[in-house]
Amino acid sequence: MIIKLNHKFEKQNSLEEKKISKVVSSISPKDFVHLLKCADNKVNPRTATLNPIVRSIEETLNVSPELYFFKTKGLLISTQNCELLERNRIRLSFDDAQTEGIMDGGHNAFAIGRFIYSKLYGTCRFKEWKELKSFWDDDAHYADLEQKFRDYHSPDDFYFSIPIEIITPSDNTEESLANFYDNIADICSARNSNVQLTDAAKSNQRGCYEYLKQIMPKDFKVIWKSGETGTTKVEDVTALACIPLIKLVPLKYFEDQGIDVGATLNKVNIYLQKSKCVKFFGNIIMNEKISTSGKGKYILHNTTVKSALDLVVDIMKFCDMMYYYFPLIYNYNGGSFGRIKGAVSQKPRTTYSGPFNSFPKQSDYKYAYGFFYPIVCSLTELMDLEGEVLRWKFNPLYT
Repeated sequence: MIIKLNHKFEKQNSLEEKKISKVVSSISPKDFVHLLKCADNKVNPRTATLNPIVRSIEETLNVSPELYFFKTKGLLISTQNCELLERNRIRLSFDDAQTEGIMDGGHNAFAIGRFIYSKLYGTCRFKEWKELKSFWDDDAHYADLEQKFRDYHSPDDFYFSIPIEIITPSDNTEESLANFYDNIADICSARNSNVQLTDAAKSNQRGCYEYLKQIMPKDFKVIWKSGETGTTKVEDVTALACIPLIKLVPLKYFEDQGIDVGATLNKVNIYLQKSKCVKFFGNIIMNEKISTSGKGKYILHNTTVKSALDLVVDIMKFCDMMYYYFPLIYNYNGGSFGRIKGAVSQKPRTTYSGPFNSFPKQSDYKYAYGFFYPIVCSLTELMDLEGEVLRWKFNPLYT
């Protein structure tokens, strides 16, 4: 796509001889409309939702749009191809959503998009980025929006500049492209440091969870990326994914392969310190003998680690099953689960599902998962390494 930059600009190259350049300028709301049609925020480790930050930006655009340029860092864009044209125009590519798009400034983009939509259509119903982007992506909706924008009766409402910074390879050589791919994730994480990114968000940015995403049932609704909607935190999935990986440690699989997994993970951390699980998981996935690195992402290729992760969905389902059966087993053996401090007995009509909501029956008790997590961690005793594949000796869901 081609956009026009408001301010004079030039490609600023690295003095440290990194083959990455940046362009700093600003764009008008008109060019933002075109930009939003082509660029997504999948490269961004967070997804924007309607919150006080977005509301504050919208207030500035409504009350003092002339100050917006000075109040914000604007948009940070990444693109593999950036061609400088005449008359302050620039041609950008957005062919690869994983490395090209809105790296930072997602809340700004969401707020500006909502502001423009509300001016053209009266009110804005979009509360999440994906809803706004879906509207822009629809050709019929976009054509209508463009026409309304051209015919808008009060053009002064759109008289403001949007700061923009573009990160791009210095040229089209293989060295420049490699520099761009290898560093884009770190640049993106650093530029999003105004709100501290979790290790899980950084791991997701580097592609560590791609295989888990492929095998995960859609109805588990995992929140892989900060700002997404869902019911299951990525940290919870990662912690359980460490259980079969822990099994490989005493079997000396990693040691025999010459793979350094860092500090050994204690099973207690599966429930109490999920941040350590995220680091342990990342150390394994990002090892060069486990995954290949391309375009700043890690692609899992190791057969044994894949087979270990193939057991994760069963483990998650087992957690839900245990949430229902654990109180019943306790009571069956002469105990009174409802009298345990921290286990709240509810009326029969108030029931609760397990952590992943996959078991058809619901418990009459609401209690901490820590009660049965030691049993979940002991599932390693039901696993066995056959050749290069980690399998169940007995699948806990059916035995």
